[in-house]
Amino acid sequence: MSELRQPTSVKLRRLEVRDVRNLEAVSLEPSVSTNVLCGANGQGKTSLLEAIYLVATSRSFRTHRLRELIRHGTAGGSSKAWVADALGNREQIVGVTPTQRLVRVDGQKPASMAQYAVRTPVVVFHPGELELTMGPASGRRTLIDRVALFFDAKSYGAHQAYVLAMRARQRLLLTEGPDALGVEAYECLMARHGVEVACYRRAAVERLAKATREAFETVAPESLQLAVRYVPGGSFDEEDAKKRLFSSRRQDCRRPSSGFGPHRDDLVLEINGRLARTDASQGQHRMLTLSLKIAEMVCVGEGCGINPMLLLDDVSSELDAERTDAFFDLLGHRKDQVFLTTTRPEMLPVYERKMGEAKVFLVDSGRITEA
Repeated sequence: MSELRQPTSVKLRRLEVRDVRNLEAVSLEPSVSTNVLCGANGQGKTSLLEAIYLVATSRSFRTHRLRELIRHGTAGGSSKAWVADALGNREQIVGVTPTQRLVRVDGQKPASMAQYAVRTPVVVFHPGELELTMGPASGRRTLIDRVALFFDAKSYGAHQAYVLAMRARQRLLLTEGPDALGVEAYECLMARHGVEVACYRRAAVERLAKATREAFETVAPESLQLAVRYVPGGSFDEEDAKKRLFSSRRQDCRRPSSGFGPHRDDLVLEINGRLARTDASQGQHRMLTLSLKIAEMVCVGEGCGINPMLLLDDVSSELDAERTDAFFDLLGHRKDQVFLTTTRPEMLPVYERKMGEAKVFLVDSGRITEA
């Protein structure tokens, strides 16, 4: 796999977490290279990764429900970070209540959430990632949109505008029928923004597909050949999209959402000409997932010019020894800031051999101490 190094890196210098999941009051100063969070299951290791992801993106990688982020019995939680990159030092904080989030950078509201999301790039790998290749298309669309965002933040606005128009049209169809006044206006908006989304995604998949194939060549046997392609659910032509939406009105009255549009896009993965989602073995799915995450890491770095922080949740339990070895060899060459969790302290020498000396934190019942 060709190595793509970026000119700058982002480093988390200090983190303070209050009332997120089972973390009541956590403060730590991590290493700028490798950090290992060690402890039994259910102690708060993944919650700490989630708090880092939250302060970097304003989102969780485990839930869309803000209430689930907040420690039981409290009104809200927060994650605060001191971050350094080529532009200098800054303080970021994301606070959450059951109904809203508060985001600040050096005490100021960010210009847009899209800009905030790409300011501190981060990539996460957790056990649920196998759904990327085995599960529904929605997870793969999210990956495509994430790559698109780092190359052009305007892609976020196009996607939001499309979703709003699509939902408004669907509500109108369900309540007033296909001839309702206003349906055409929403279809025009869907067509315009849908084409924008499709174009952003097509460009993102070109980059993602190349990086995924290169990663797959590194982690998979030579006998396995990977094909990656974008299958649009909409159109790249605005007039064609309008016609398709008009002709599908009556069918869409009986559906929960439109049968046409980029919300039905997919990223199709094939191994030796066979559809991976249905025909790949468990081991092949692991190789595919790892390849996609490596590709995300490469594309995010290329898109914003900053190597992302890496959050690795018990990766060694999801990959076999050979794949684990190849993955950590790659990370050792990149020199990113890494946070990884493990229930196996005996793995520490392996991590340090591949990635250099690590700072180790022990996690127990939501409390974190440096070893």
